[in-house]
Amino acid sequence: MLGPQKPELFQMIRLGLAALAVVAVTACQPAFQVDAADPYATLYPWKADLEGVKTTESGLSYYVVARGPEDGPSPQPTDRVKVNYDGRFAADGKQFDESYSSEPATFRLNQVIAGWTEGLQLMKPGDQFMFNIPYDLAYGEMGRPPAIPAKSDLMFRVELLDVIQTWSLVTPWPTDSAKVTRTASGLEYLVVSSGDPSGATATTDDFVMVNYEGRLDDGEVFDSSFDRGRPATFPVGDLIPGWVEFLTLMKPGDHWMVRLPSDLAYGAEGNGRIPPNSPLTFEVELMGVAPASAVNAPPPQPVQ
Repeated sequence: MLGPQKPELFQMIRLGLAALAVVAVTACQPAFQVDAADPYATLYPWKADLEGVKTTESGLSYYVVARGPEDGPSPQPTDRVKVNYDGRFAADGKQFDESYSSEPATFRLNQVIAGWTEGLQLMKPGDQFMFNIPYDLAYGEMGRPPAIPAKSDLMFRVELLDVIQTWSLVTPWPTDSAKVTRTASGLEYLVVSSGDPSGATATTDDFVMVNYEGRLDDGEVFDSSFDRGRPATFPVGDLIPGWVEFLTLMKPGDHWMVRLPSDLAYGAEGNGRIPPNSPLTFEVELMGVAPASAVNAPPPQPVQ
């Protein structure tokens, strides 16, 4: 049988139960949420001490807003990426650039500011990050007048939509792969994707619209319509022998990686940035074919 209870004991029990109730309520509260449709609403101004914000050794800070599939590829500096983004000044939140109102941007990762090159390598397709980029990882002390003032820290919302890793398939060139086709001339190609097999095949009298990138064996890019942001239109018959050959094998919509021995390229003389006797590797997307009679007409339209 219990003896008389002391008031102090009841007070201690009440305090303990109250504390447990607070803990229980707190545990039921939702974690800090960022709206993926408008992460600036909660992350501007940048909150460096917010749980989940990480900062790299370079000073780049980021917050993971959403994650895509875990098994997706992370881009390498030489890969091209497709992204949607919204860029604003960290100082006042004013927007200076965005892609959401038009179409996603595609670019090679090592062709942009250092903060982007570093940050996007942390992402996979489907991920959405918010970045806070100090000016020394952006446009530096000079800025990029008039759009970006000097010493501007920047914030970006970035959605990584795709990683285009075509060059990783052919570096070094896989001559012995079963996926590589070799022609009698010594030209080799690997099909990345194919267009409509019933499409028109170019002749030496036609014009073609292509997106392309050419590299030397050391990885140097010597020409790229991708970097210029627009496809090129050429008369097939005026091109180097290797280009004439593979363009007359392709269909609109085809996407190939092509290896040319030097005798099908610029041979013993070379050409500008291309040293003598250099084999060349190209990424080529054939977007359209038009007859020579259309030389003064609008260029061939890209395949949709």
